[in-house]
Amino acid sequence: MATLQTIPEATAIVPMAPAAGGSLAARSVLYSLFKHRRLVIGVFLLVFLASATVAFIRPRTWRANTKIIVKLGETAQLAPAEAPSRSINLPLNADVVNTEAEIVKSRQVLEETVAKLGIKPEPGTDLATMIDGMQKALTVAPAPSSNVLQISYLGRAPDRAAKMVNTITDVYIDHHNQAYRNEGVRSFYGEQLRILETQMKDAQHRLRDYLRKTNVVDVEQEVHILNQDLAEAEKALKGHRAKIIGVQSKLDEVEAQLAKTPTHVPYQEQYKANPLIQTFKDKLAQLEIDRYQAMQAYMPDDRHVKDKDEEIANIQKRVHEEKDRLLDTQMFQENEIYRELQRNYLTIKASLADLQVREAPMTEHVGYLKKRVQELRDERFMINNLKQDADEKTYAFDLYWKKQEEARITEAMKNQSIVNVSVVEHATPPTQPENGLLLPLLLGVLGGAIVASGMAIAVEYVNRRLRFEEEVERYLELPVLAVIPDLHTTADVARA
Repeated sequence: MATLQTIPEATAIVPMAPAAGGSLAARSVLYSLFKHRRLVIGVFLLVFLASATVAFIRPRTWRANTKIIVKLGETAQLAPAEAPSRSINLPLNADVVNTEAEIVKSRQVLEETVAKLGIKPEPGTDLATMIDGMQKALTVAPAPSSNVLQISYLGRAPDRAAKMVNTITDVYIDHHNQAYRNEGVRSFYGEQLRILETQMKDAQHRLRDYLRKTNVVDVEQEVHILNQDLAEAEKALKGHRAKIIGVQSKLDEVEAQLAKTPTHVPYQEQYKANPLIQTFKDKLAQLEIDRYQAMQAYMPDDRHVKDKDEEIANIQKRVHEEKDRLLDTQMFQENEIYRELQRNYLTIKASLADLQVREAPMTEHVGYLKKRVQELRDERFMINNLKQDADEKTYAFDLYWKKQEEARITEAMKNQSIVNVSVVEHATPPTQPENGLLLPLLLGVLGGAIVASGMAIAVEYVNRRLRFEEEVERYLELPVLAVIPDLHTTADVARA
């Protein structure tokens, strides 16, 4: 059922703003896609299935790669008189890359590769056609920011592609060496090698004879070991002498103790009373009596009394000085302490004599080590000179041997530079095909979506009917007052 929107009052009419062109275009595109969705889905599936079928049906191809390094020679760069001239390395330029690519793709290289691998042309084709196909499958490209060239071959089997590109690389190396070969350089290096070999052997013989004469195997190692032995020997000698000094001090101390210790000591004594003490006591008693009598006749400070006091004091002093007993009989025996000190003295003296006897061989051994170290140091100078001479001759021999090997792959270019090539990495069978399924399927999805969308938009573009309120206002320049919806859609909405 159609609905009719009421018309507002004239005074309340507000003009509608025209929709933006981008919004209308997007709305038109979405309208076209949803309106012709069956066409979009059908065309998308048709394109995608066609792309998938082609991806699954087409044969797989495998790319194997080898890498070679191109070493360019040096060119002299002239400098002013006050500065030395120097040589600079030539960079890998497009001319060198193109030259090497032409050698790799040359018919002679490919024909020799085919002959080496024993490959036969397929039925209905000849050798020239097969060579042309191999040239198309073979590519040579430089690696970015390096002097490395990558040789790639596209084949139908991974093992065959790897074997083919490795053989092509080996044949190319041989042809490169023949193309850039400089006649006479190899023979020159060969003659120089014979001379240098004789000089090297003479230097080695001189070094070996001198080592045998001086009985030296490794002078640096022997000097190191002797220095360690000398340090240990000097340390042992220093400790031994310190021990001798200690034992000598101990011997002197024991000798001093022996001098102070008596050889015999008394073990039994008999004493008797001192007769002088009794005589002094009798005399003292008599003087006490005389003093008492003098005190009866004289004053205490009288000379007679003082004389008696003085005599009494002298007698008392003598009594105190005398011993109560006097030694009558005394018996002696040998002193045990003296005997023990004497035993220690003899033991220490024997130890000292033993240490002094052993000092001489140790001193002699230290002197021998010092002398041997000095001799080795003197001989090391001669050995180093002989060894340096032998090393220089060996280095020169090795250098010329390498130059002789490189002479086969050198070339004197027009600008006097040299191009050397060598294999950096051989090819291994690839694990992933060059034309996988992912890219065709992605292209099928993308192409199907684009083609289907384009066809829906094209069909809708051919239809000149007005579809939206914005198109009515845009083309008729009339305002939209009401919209009558689609009765089928309204019924569906009402039922929902």
